[in-house]
Parts: sequence; structure tokens; C-alpha cells
Amino acid sequence: MSGRRLLFVIALIIPLFGWSQPNDRIMELLHSAPSQNPNLAAEKLNRFITRMETKRAKIKSDESFLGYAFQEMHRTFLNTYKAYSQFPEIFDSGNYDCLSATSLYSILLDTFGFEYKIIETNYHIFLIVETQQKQILIETTDRVNGFVTNNRYIKERLAVYNENRIRMAASGDQNYYQYKLDLYQRVMPEQLTGLLYFNQAVTAFNNNDLWESATMLKKAIRIYNSPRVPEFVVILINKVADSELEVEEKKRLIIPFASFVKSNGALIASR
Repeated sequence: MSGRRLLFVIALIIPLFGWSQPNDRIMELLHSAPSQNPNLAAEKLNRFITRMETKRAKIKSDESFLGYAFQEMHRTFLNTYKAYSQFPEIFDSGNYDCLSATSLYSILLDTFGFEYKIIETNYHIFLIVETQQKQILIETTDRVNGFVTNNRYIKERLAVYNENRIRMAASGDQNYYQYKLDLYQRVMPEQLTGLLYFNQAVTAFNNNDLWESATMLKKAIRIYNSPRVPEFVVILINKVADSELEVEEKKRLIIPFASFVKSNGALIASR
């Protein structure tokens, strides 16, 4: 596809306490990408958590507290939606996408002991919180209507997410990749860093940096082998095969993904 850019989409334009301690995950997330000052970012987040602890002591209702925290999270950190923005960007520039913002919300939910699920679809990720009173859907990229408590509206949103359609129209020289899978599954909080690395692999691929893409993809797989990985591996290998890299370089890039090559050989051959 000469002269055209293949763009993979993981996020929509519209977004259990106990696996690891929140503070440990904060630093893991902050070190998943370059950061201006990860220690300062952690301090900002801890100050926010302290402020929320004070408010929690006054607000007994889970729904009211989570609604307040939702608004304050946007007012304090989430300023500008930017596809493929990384977790540290939330603190460095205020940029966020559904994955980085969901990662941030998961820290708050863990800290206050809420029971919740992180749901991954083909192009999006969102949260469902289970309170004693009701279920709450949190769509992190929808500042106005992203805190959903009405059961009917929650069902409507879930039906839309289940469609697994790209909600961003292609324009200019961009083509948006349509996944062949139909993904709708739970992701554990500690797997979010793997998805952040996956996004970095996609960004590097789109910038034609195949070595960086392969490096980030290997990091992603070690943490979370997402169902979308095999499709991306096939595309990456085809791009490597068609590149002007030396034969030995191509081999070094492809070898780490040998298992994917074997399981997807027919697909590779047909492309």
C-alpha cells in the first residue's frame, strides 16, 4: 500500500483490589514511557488521592463519591484527548486516551477498595464498578456523559461497545485497520502496562520504526498477550519482509515472534 499509512486503533474517540499495591502500579505505569519527572507525577497523584480521602470521609454514598472523583479527575488531570497518548503524558501535558485514563482511574478504585472490572474491546477500554447499591459504567473519555448509573443507559452503552466498530472516520492518507477478531473481555489492572506498550508498538510501526515497534511489542507480550497481538505480529512481519533492511536484520526482528509465525503461517502467505 504505497504512500499510505496503516493506523491501528485501540481507543474510541468518544473511553479488585489486591493484585498489586496501588503505589507499586503507579510507578510501573509512570515508567512505561518517557516522563519529564515520574517522582513529581507520583507526588501529584498522591496529593490528589489524599484530597479524595478527605472528601470520602464526608461523602458516604459510593455513587456520589465516584461521581465527584470522576469530575475532579478530569478537572485536575485529563485536559486533552490524544490517541495513543501514554500514561506519563497525563501529568506532563494533560493529554490522555481511553487506555491511559482508565489506568489512572484504576489506581483510584484500587486505593478506595472498589470492586470493578476493566473491559477491553477491539478499539476501546472502559470500567464497570460494582457498588453495594448499583452498577456504574465509567467511560473515561466522555467528560460530560461518561459517568453512567442508569441501568438502561448502561445496557445501551454496552451494546454499542459489543459492536466493535471503529468510531473514527478515516481521513487524508490514513487507513484504519479493521481487526478480524471480536474482542470483549476482562483485563486485570496489572495487564494495563502491557497494553500501553502495545500502543507504543503501534505508534512506532506507524512511524516506520520497525525495531522500536518490535521492541515494544516484546515488552507488551511479556506482560499481557492480548488477543490483538497475533494480528499485529502478522502485519509487522509482512512490513519487515517488504522493507529494505538487510536479510540478517530481518531475521533478528522476526525470530522473537516465531511462534506467531507458525500459528499464522497461512494468513502471512495469503497477504
